[in-house]
Amino acid sequence: MIDERFYTNKGPLPLTKIAKHLECELVAPNIASKEIEIANITTLELAQSSDLTFLSNKKYEKAFKHTKAGACLVNNNYAGEVPENTWLLKSDNPYLAYAKAIDMFYTSLGLDPKDSGNSRDPLIKSEENAGKMIDPTALIGFGCKIGHNVVIEAGAQIGDNAVIGAFTFIGRGVKIGNNARIDSHVAISYSIIGDDVVILPGARIGQDGFGFATAGGRHRKIFHVGRVIIGDDVEIGANTTIDRGGILDTVISDGCRIDNLVQIGHNVFIGKGSIVVAQVGIAGSSKIGSYCALGGQVGVSGHVQIADRVQIAGQGGVIQDITEPGSILGGSPTVPIMDWHRQSIFLKKMSGKK
Repeated sequence: MIDERFYTNKGPLPLTKIAKHLECELVAPNIASKEIEIANITTLELAQSSDLTFLSNKKYEKAFKHTKAGACLVNNNYAGEVPENTWLLKSDNPYLAYAKAIDMFYTSLGLDPKDSGNSRDPLIKSEENAGKMIDPTALIGFGCKIGHNVVIEAGAQIGDNAVIGAFTFIGRGVKIGNNARIDSHVAISYSIIGDDVVILPGARIGQDGFGFATAGGRHRKIFHVGRVIIGDDVEIGANTTIDRGGILDTVISDGCRIDNLVQIGHNVFIGKGSIVVAQVGIAGSSKIGSYCALGGQVGVSGHVQIADRVQIAGQGGVIQDITEPGSILGGSPTVPIMDWHRQSIFLKKMSGKK
C-alpha cells in the first residue's frame, strides 16, 4: 500500500477501463467474469485479488507463477504457466503499460493543513525563524536548531534535539527522528528517518529513481510511489544520493554507514550494519545483506542479492547473486578474492613485467 502522507490513490478502477486505456488485450485462462475492480498496483509477491502487477523480467517468472494478483501485465507472446484467478493484460511493452497504469492510479499528495498541527512548534512564532520557511503544519520537536534559509514543508515531523543546517529542504510529510544532524544543502523527500541519524552536506534522499520505459525511441518517465526508509544510527555521506522506491521502499537499515558520493537506486535494501564506501553504485532492486562491506567504486547490478557479511574489494563488479555468507570477493566480475589475486599475478606475468 502507498503511504498516504506522500501520495493519493485514484482507484479503484474497473479492469476493463484499465485495459482500454493501456490498449491491452484481456485474457482470462481460468476466469469467466471481467467485472472486477483494481485498487492498487504492487509487486508480484505482494499482490492480492484487487491488485494489478506486471511481469517484464524473466527473473521473476517464478514469482509470477505464485502471484495472487487480480491482473498482471505480460508480453503478448507470454505462453507460460498462468496463476489461477489472475487476468492477463497482454501488451507489446508491459513495462510501458505499467508506467501508464501508475499514472492512472497515483499522484503526489498535497496535505490539508487541518491534517496536522503545530502545538509543539517553538519556531513558527519565534524571531529566530527569520530567513526560514517552515509550514505551520510542520511539527518541530523540542531543542531543535534550524539553520538559515531552511525549508520545511507541510506535515513534516522533526524529532527532539535535531540540528538542521542552512539551505536544507525537508519535503512534505517527511518524518525525521530524535537527535538528527542534517547538514547544509541537504534535500529530503518522501522519506521516513529514524533516531540518531547523521546526513552530511549535499545529500539527496528520496528523489525520483532512474526508471524509464522505452518505446519508439522515446523514454517515458515512471512515477515512483515508494519511499526511503532509513533506520536508527545511520550516517549518510556528503553528496550521496538515495532514490525512493518505485513501488516498494528503498531501505537503509539500522547502523549502516554510507560514505560520500554513493548512488543507491530505487527499491534497494541494505541490511543492518553494512558499510558502503565512496563512489559505490548500487542499481535498482538489489538487496545487500547485513554487515556487508563494499569497497570504493564497487558496482552492483540491478536485481542482485548479496548474502550477509560479504566483503567486496574496491572496484569490484557484482553482476550475479552472492549466496555464500561471509564471502570475500574482488575483480569485475567478482570472484573469490584469492582467485582475483591469482588472475592479477597471471596477467602481470603475461605482460612481461616483474
